[in-house]
Amino acid sequence: MRTVNVDLPTKIILVVLAVVVSYLMVFLLLSAFFIQQPQSVQEMMGHMMSFNTNAVTVNLAAFSLALIVGVLVSVMLKAEPVTRKIDELEIIKKALSEDEKAILDEIRRAGEITQDSLRFRLGWSKAKLSRILTNLDKMNLVQRERMGKTYNVFLTGKRPKDEETV
Repeated sequence: MRTVNVDLPTKIILVVLAVVVSYLMVFLLLSAFFIQQPQSVQEMMGHMMSFNTNAVTVNLAAFSLALIVGVLVSVMLKAEPVTRKIDELEIIKKALSEDEKAILDEIRRAGEITQDSLRFRLGWSKAKLSRILTNLDKMNLVQRERMGKTYNVFLTGKRPKDEETV
């Protein structure tokens, strides 16, 4: 038997659908053979007022078979939790300029980098790099810490190495 990977809500919907459809099919099939259709209004009133054991038996049989079908469908569908890890930075980068993306890529690669090193890697002027880093800092994407005459730059939420050990 082959299993199919689906998410949990889809699995629940498919199992319920399989149970309902199989119940209706089995009930209609069995009722055609075991439940007598009334021929007159008087017989119909008699069926409505009495307890028909054939109808109860057909309902129980149809429900039992429908539950078995539901279990089989449930076994065939392997529920996978949705664990796709979405990188928030990749989503945010779609709204950024190419220069801002380049800076974030360099910082991510290095983990932590000085502003001077970043400037030399990108080949940009001090003013351009400072302006873009200030914007990224205002957007809370990067953090800068003063280190002498330059800044240490790292992604927000990624603490510098020396602060982690303190």
